[in-house]
Amino acid sequence: MKFVLFVEGYTEQKAVPGFFKRWLDPQLTQRVGIQAVRFEGWNEFIKKIDNKARMHLEGPGGANIIAAIGLMDLYGPTFFPDHLSSAQERLAWAVNDIEKKVNHPKFRMFFAVHELEAWILSQPQLLPSTVRNALPGKVALPESN
Repeated sequence: MKFVLFVEGYTEQKAVPGFFKRWLDPQLTQRVGIQAVRFEGWNEFIKKIDNKARMHLEGPGGANIIAAIGLMDLYGPTFFPDHLSSAQERLAWAVNDIEKKVNHPKFRMFFAVHELEAWILSQPQLLPSTVRNALPGKVALPESN
């Protein structure tokens, strides 16, 4: 059993599955896997999420997938209609648009209000020591830079 997590970049692909598993595993009686599928940025994500999600959900291993989850930054992408200006309007429109394109009951779309990298680097002390030690010194206190 696994989740498939569709992400827009390398940081999300490398960091998010482990981050989610550290929280999720203690909550469950049976462990589940998390497979991250990376896109080359938000533009490719928007263009290809429907086909990639259906390929995973309806392919040979689809029966073992609990859910497929899209994760993308809310700020940065420019695919929103011009008349939508607030974050709430863009969020509602984009979730509906992408979920409708994928059109599968196991798929849900989520947006990060802030860049995922900001989440990760905001408290580097929570990262595994191997990751923390690999970070450049200038990210030790990202909120103060």
